[in-house]
Amino acid sequence: MFAEGPLSSRGGIGPFMDSLAFLLFQLLTATLFLRPAELFEPLAGLPIYEGLIIGCLLLAGQRMQAWFTKSAIRRQPVVLCAFGLVPAIAISHLTHGYLGGAFESTILMLKTLVYFVLLITIVDTPDRFNRFARTVATCASVMVGLCVVDFLGFWDFQFIEHLVDFDGMTDEDEVLTILRMRGTGIFQDPNDLAMVVVGAGVLCTSFVFNGRNASRWLWLVPISVLGVALILTRSRGGLMAAGIAGLVLVSFRWGPRWGVGLALSGLLILPLTSSRQTEIDFEEGTGQERIQIWQEGFDALKSPDLLFGTGQGTYYDIAGLVAHNSFVHAYVELGIVGGTLFFGCFFFLFYELYRLGKKPWRLTRPDLVEWRPFVAALLAGWCGSMLSLSRCYVVPTFLVIGFGVAFIRLATNSLPTRKSPALWDWTQASRLSLASGLTFVGLYLFTTIMAR
Repeated sequence: MFAEGPLSSRGGIGPFMDSLAFLLFQLLTATLFLRPAELFEPLAGLPIYEGLIIGCLLLAGQRMQAWFTKSAIRRQPVVLCAFGLVPAIAISHLTHGYLGGAFESTILMLKTLVYFVLLITIVDTPDRFNRFARTVATCASVMVGLCVVDFLGFWDFQFIEHLVDFDGMTDEDEVLTILRMRGTGIFQDPNDLAMVVVGAGVLCTSFVFNGRNASRWLWLVPISVLGVALILTRSRGGLMAAGIAGLVLVSFRWGPRWGVGLALSGLLILPLTSSRQTEIDFEEGTGQERIQIWQEGFDALKSPDLLFGTGQGTYYDIAGLVAHNSFVHAYVELGIVGGTLFFGCFFFLFYELYRLGKKPWRLTRPDLVEWRPFVAALLAGWCGSMLSLSRCYVVPTFLVIGFGVAFIRLATNSLPTRKSPALWDWTQASRLSLASGLTFVGLYLFTTIMAR
C-alpha cells in the first residue's frame, strides 16, 4: 500500500462511513453515464444525482476541507487553477455589470467543482483508484453498448434518438444525409459520445495491459464494442482524439521513437481510407465553418474584454453557436485570465506526468509506472476531443481532470521525499503564463490564416 500523505486524513470518520462515502460516490459517477430515470421510467423525476451528491458531502465534507488550505493548493497547481475558475467566471460577468449572470454561472461552476473535490478527496488509495477507473470504464461501456444495440436495430430504446446529419450535396444538388449514433443524457451529441468512447477505450485497454490474470482478456469485449461505436458516431473529432490518445500512450509507455513511428504510420494510412471521419478539410464544410466561429470569438476579444472575457455563456450570442473548441471557448468567454486557468488544469497535469518519468521524481512502484501512460493518454484523448467541442465547465471534463489529480497525488505520496513535481511558485506561474500565451497566439494565428 502506498503512503497516503497529509491529505489522506479521514477526518475522524469510521471505516464503515468512509466505505459508504466511496460507495455513494461510485453510484454518483455511474449516474453520469447510466441515467436511472431514462432506463427505468418509474424513477423519472427523482433527484437521484442530487441525493447521491448530498450524501457524499455529508460523509466526506470534513475531509474536503483539506484541499482548501494554502499548503494543499500549493502542492497541486491543478486544484488552484480549477478553484480559480470560480472568480474568473464571476468577474467575466461583473466587468459587464451583469450581476444575475455572475450569480447563476458561479453556482453552476461550483456544482461542477463539488464533484471534482469529492473525487480527489474520496479516491485516495491505489485500490480505490483502480475500482473507480473500473466503474467509469464499465458504466461508459455499457452506455455505449446500449447505443450500439439501438443503432444497429437489435433493440429499440425510446430514450435514444440518433442524428440524421447533413453530408453534402450531389452533382444534381440533392442533399446527402448520414445517420450518426448519439448517446444518452448529456452525451447526446455524436461528438460527445465519441469523446466518452475514446476515454473508456483508454481505461479498458489499461486493464488488458496491466492485468495479472486471464480475466483481463475479457476487456477486449468492451474495447471491440467501443471501436464499433467510434465508427458509428462518424465523428472526425473522435477519430482525431483516438489517434492523439494512442500516440501519447505509445510515447509514454515505449518511448518517443515509437510514438513518432505510430504517427508516421497513421499519416501513411490516412490517404488510403475514404469516409466522413477521415475527410478533414479546413477550406470548406464544417471545418471552415468552425474556423469562422473561432474568428468571431477572437474578434470579440479585440476590446477591453481581452483580459476578463465576454462573459461565461456568451459565445452563442457572439457567433450564433458555441465555439466547438473548449480552449477557444474559454479564452473568449473568460479572457486571457480565465482561459489560462482552464488551460492550466491540463498543462500542469501533463507537466507533472512528464516529470514523474524523470529524476528525482521517477516512479519506481510497478503499478504506478503502469498507470502513468494511460492517465496521460486519457487526458490527451479528452483534450483532443475538446478541440472540436465546447465542454469547459461540465462534470465529465472535471472527472477526467480529477482522475489525473488523484493519480498525481498517489504518485507524489509514493516518492521518498513526497515532493510535488510542480510545487506552485513564481517559476510555475511563469511557465503557465508562457505556455498559455503561446497557445492563445497559436490558436489566433491558425484561425486568422485559415479563415476564408
